[in-house]
Amino acid sequence: MTITNENILMVLGIVLVEIRATDDLTKARMLADSFHNAPSNIANGAGPQDTWASVLNTARRLDMERYVVSLLSHVQARQISN
Repeated sequence: MTITNENILMVLGIVLVEIRATDDLTKARMLADSFHNAPSNIANGAGPQDTWASVLNTARRLDMERYVVSLLSHVQARQISN
């Protein structure tokens, strides 16, 4: 399935809830680091693939890539079922 800005923003929404809900400050920081550039990339006209690649590069460096990819899969599966 193609990655869209809508997908990325929906994942970001989940991430913000995760950050707010966790007691694990390390996890919260890693999620914030992975996604903090996504809104400005989208606002500045970057393509969704480039924005997602940036998110994944940071998530990979922080050993969170599998989790971040699972969030995207969850969002995309919800869109298919709707």
